[in-house]
Amino acid sequence: MWSVGVIVYVSLSGTFPFNEDEDINEQIQNAAFMYPPAPWREISPEAIDLINNLLQVKQRKRLSVDKSQAHAWLQTHEAWLDLRALECRVGHRYLTHASDDARWRDAIEPR
Repeated sequence: MWSVGVIVYVSLSGTFPFNEDEDINEQIQNAAFMYPPAPWREISPEAIDLINNLLQVKQRKRLSVDKSQAHAWLQTHEAWLDLRALECRVGHRYLTHASDDARWRDAIEPR
C-alpha cells in the first residue's frame, strides 16, 4: 500500500514525495514528505489525507486495501475533480472518462 501512496502522489503532482537531493531512506524513516504549494494548494484535502494514510512508516498504521477503497476521496466527486484538474493542466484526458462527467457534475451542482 506504500507504493500506492507514492503512485497517487506522483499521479496528482507530477513529482516524487521525496527531495531527490537528500537521502531518500532517511526521508522515508522520518516520514519527511514534501507538499509544496504548487500544485498541492489545488488538490483536495481528501486526496492529501489518503496519501498521508498510505505513506505511514509503520505498516500497522498504514491503510489496508479495503480501507483505502472506502476512503472518502475515492467515494466522492473529489477524486474526479482532482484528476480532471490534472488532465486540464497537462492538456490531455487520460485518467477520467467523458461518461463520468455527467454523474459527478450532477453530484456537485446544486439542484
